Amino acid sequence: MAKLMFRIKYISNNDKGFTLIEMLVVLAITMFICTIGINVGKKQLDRQLENRFIEQLKADIELAQTLSFRYQDAASLYVIDKMGEIQIYVPKISREQPVVVRKYPENISFQYYSTLDHVIFTERQTVSRAGTMTFKINGRTVNLIVYLGEGRVKIVQ
Repeated sequence: MAKLMFRIKYISNNDKGFTLIEMLVVLAITMFICTIGINVGKKQLDRQLENRFIEQLKADIELAQTLSFRYQDAASLYVIDKMGEIQIYVPKISREQPVVVRKYPENISFQYYSTLDHVIFTERQTVSRAGTMTFKINGRTVNLIVYLGEGRVKIVQ
């Protein structure tokens, strides 16, 4: 029992813990590593959001062309920048209401110097007017190039 009491006194008198400065240094290093990780993760998340928008835009254009073929009527894809939306209209389905309304992220902006703000596929699934839609995505420019004839559309990053 005496040995046990001696050990307890020895442990309690032995001050070999961390000092406040050591704890602050460890905390500062941990916060620095976390900050780097958050920045890398945010950049990766932004890149995925950009790629998802571009893939969805391609799919919406193909959908407009498919609807044009399905209903043998003109199908229009409009970019409404004020509302941050892409809308697809098919007159045979509804003249006033869009068939598809898709919001796009706030960090993506439609550029007004674009030569097109809409793409119209005719009854024969051809594009009615050629031009370029330009989007700014986190400082990067993405061009949607629309060619005349047979609905050829190309996205250039």
